[in-house]
Amino acid sequence: MAPHAHSSPSPPWQKKLPLPFSFSDTEWTRRTGTIHLWLLYALVLILSTYVLLDIYVNHMHSIGFLDSGIGVPAACKPQGFTAKVFKPNEWEAMERNGSELCGKREGFLEQDQDQVENPWRQMKWIGEAAACPVRGHLIEKLDDRNNFRRGFALRYANDVEDRTHILPWLLPSKTMDLHHRQRRVLLDLGANAFSTSLTWFLRMYPCDFTEIHAFEVNSKLLRKPNPPGFDEESNVAKMNPSSLNVKATPQPPQWMVDRIQLHYSFVSDGDDKASNAINITRFMKEDLRLKATDTVVVKMDIEGSEWPILRRWLSDPEMPLIVDELFVEVHYNHPSMWNYHWSRFGDITRENAKELLADLRWHGFYAHFWP
Repeated sequence: MAPHAHSSPSPPWQKKLPLPFSFSDTEWTRRTGTIHLWLLYALVLILSTYVLLDIYVNHMHSIGFLDSGIGVPAACKPQGFTAKVFKPNEWEAMERNGSELCGKREGFLEQDQDQVENPWRQMKWIGEAAACPVRGHLIEKLDDRNNFRRGFALRYANDVEDRTHILPWLLPSKTMDLHHRQRRVLLDLGANAFSTSLTWFLRMYPCDFTEIHAFEVNSKLLRKPNPPGFDEESNVAKMNPSSLNVKATPQPPQWMVDRIQLHYSFVSDGDDKASNAINITRFMKEDLRLKATDTVVVKMDIEGSEWPILRRWLSDPEMPLIVDELFVEVHYNHPSMWNYHWSRFGDITRENAKELLADLRWHGFYAHFWP
């Protein structure tokens, strides 16, 4: 008789344990697809949050509210600077206080602070940033204590008309929009000689003007360069071992001189043929037909005649839209300016001049004191 066949039990390690769950291939594919979808959602959320934070931070920088407070350029942060972490309610308070300050005329009339450790007390040649931006851009503080002539008052420059302190605050260095407009106009009101303000704007102002109108009542004082036609090509120095690229200091080339129109008239708030006076506001609007879409820069040094013109501009809502940047020497009577015959300006005080400039900024003019 054949022995009875039977199987011996399997060892424990060979037994298949029941799984707590089991999926078919279709179910597994569906569930892994859901997980991948949620991971994609999470990634999109993280990227969106990053983009929104980046936009928010850049926006805050553009309007002057920076990590360390209001009105301090980011480039001025010292090395190793660690920004204070503000709570949301602290940020709201800062923004509210800043908007409340700059929403009032008084915000543009900030007073000097007699702080011992203040770099702008004497050490800095350039101007300090004002508390309130104009048109969303930082601008220099109105430095009336130094007669708006910081470089000369602090003995950094021998020229009473030194303009170094305003160079960091020129508007085209803050926005490219002024360069890209088809029409770019400079009005030099009270131009004096060609080598003074006209040459300064041609060399120092970061914008290529398509037309220039220079006003000077003295026709013998203001003349175009003679002989004309400075040749840039012939001025190139070849293989100079002293690292000098030109033979002589460049002068305005003929193509730029051709863009300049000279006007021998008094700049005034009204037209008067008898005194050869021209209403500059009418001239800008009607004769030149300047518009808000043009780049318009105005420099004004007209020996006291600026007061009625600028008061008119303050009441004219079109002018802050037409004029992109304004440089004006506001004349006043103060003992510190008597050596320059400014006592003739009578009852107009230095505080009056500061108030006028503050009013211009408050009304939207990106205005500097022209020394």
